[in-house]
Amino acid sequence: MGWFFNKKNAKTKVNRFDFDDYWSKGVTPSRFGDTRPQFVVDSHDYDLLNNMYQENGLAQKVVRKPAEDMTRNGWRIVIPDDPNRQAIYQKAMDNLHLTTQLKKELIYMRLHGDGYANIGLKEIKPSSESDKVDFKNIKNVSFVHAFGQKHVQKTKANDDPTDINYGQEQQIFIKPTTAGSTINKYGFAMPQQPQNYQVIIDKSRYFHVDIGKLEDNDLGTSVLTTCGDPLKVLNSGLYSDGKILYEYTLKIFQSSRIRDMEGNPKERAKAQAILNQGMSTESVFAIGDNETMTKLGTNVGGIDKLYEFAWQQLAAASDIPKSVLMGQEAGTLAGAQYDVINYYDGIKAKQETILKPQIEYIVKLLMYSTDVAGGFDDPDKIDWHIEFNPLWTADDVTQSKTLLQNAQAANALVSAGILDPDEAKQMLGGQHNSVSAKTDSADKQLTEKEIEKMRQQLISFIHGDAQDDKKQEAD
Repeated sequence: MGWFFNKKNAKTKVNRFDFDDYWSKGVTPSRFGDTRPQFVVDSHDYDLLNNMYQENGLAQKVVRKPAEDMTRNGWRIVIPDDPNRQAIYQKAMDNLHLTTQLKKELIYMRLHGDGYANIGLKEIKPSSESDKVDFKNIKNVSFVHAFGQKHVQKTKANDDPTDINYGQEQQIFIKPTTAGSTINKYGFAMPQQPQNYQVIIDKSRYFHVDIGKLEDNDLGTSVLTTCGDPLKVLNSGLYSDGKILYEYTLKIFQSSRIRDMEGNPKERAKAQAILNQGMSTESVFAIGDNETMTKLGTNVGGIDKLYEFAWQQLAAASDIPKSVLMGQEAGTLAGAQYDVINYYDGIKAKQETILKPQIEYIVKLLMYSTDVAGGFDDPDKIDWHIEFNPLWTADDVTQSKTLLQNAQAANALVSAGILDPDEAKQMLGGQHNSVSAKTDSADKQLTEKEIEKMRQQLISFIHGDAQDDKKQEAD
């Protein structure tokens, strides 16, 4: 177990030998012809990642899309036996703006490779952030704040493979990243000195999610690093398209008069300006007998195949189908509907593995709080769970058919005596407070008269069977 320093601030100079330095601006040699990749060691430059995220729309889409899909429709707590308590805890969760904060945490995870969320607690007896949470000392959950790797200076984790807690974090060491400014009496911004204080946060008071992290890595890997090559290829394609469109057609004017103007630069420049003005349109040219005008066009046949390959590489590296990245409807691409289904199945799985444990932990802290829902509750003694709202909503026709089918199913359940009308009404209401249909008579609280009646029926049934057996033996 030890402290792992996050070497993100070290500005090391690295000589690169791969084509990642090829910015498609014509100022550096292309390395796309290398026969094999070169080993390159880079430091984590979060300012560069942030700049790429803010300036490149496609890079921002790759980072934001899964995070938004995992959180956009929200979730809810379900307490089947106590809808009033369910509403109270749901409101307490909504007041924390979990949807927004957990989305930011996921964005930081994909952008920096690591995302964090700090849990602020209002305690009966105030304690330090470095202390483990005492569940019997909680008054309320004050906030949940997401932040990125730039705040984290070092991490304390267990690196002993023989220990039961191997790989688990214990604490993180953070400090503010900016000092800010104040406004003086003259209205000028006055920069402040950085505050030299540091905070140690215990693992029970924060969340941490990472991506692309191996056992010997202190930090995760940004998806922009993983998708860097396809993004640069598409960026090069966009730049090249702009150049092609600007010079999509080229006019060649062959004239001896222009050639003879070499000794008079002013007249030559004047003639070229007039020609450029005319050549920028589809105007008619009047030329002499010894002059020729030729119009050349740019052949772009097959370029779509190159772009399609780049899109496929980006989709594979980002784990986002092209139909989702481009915003195309499922019917516009062959097989795209299956890509979309697989994508949202993956989003649903990530909700269960990444978000659900965090949300459940927040709910447990709310249940332990003395100022929420009337006081301390033991989450292990309450029947509750978290449900994610559907990732997509059907159209009106589909919803009408679904409602009709649900109504027919409820009618069949009532007719069979499995549900009573009130339970069927609650089920159709979609509140999920009575979704678990009571198909076992033991779930119902019986009165003494009902118990006695059932006992008499059981005795009658048993003795009736015995009398029938005796009658058959006599016959």
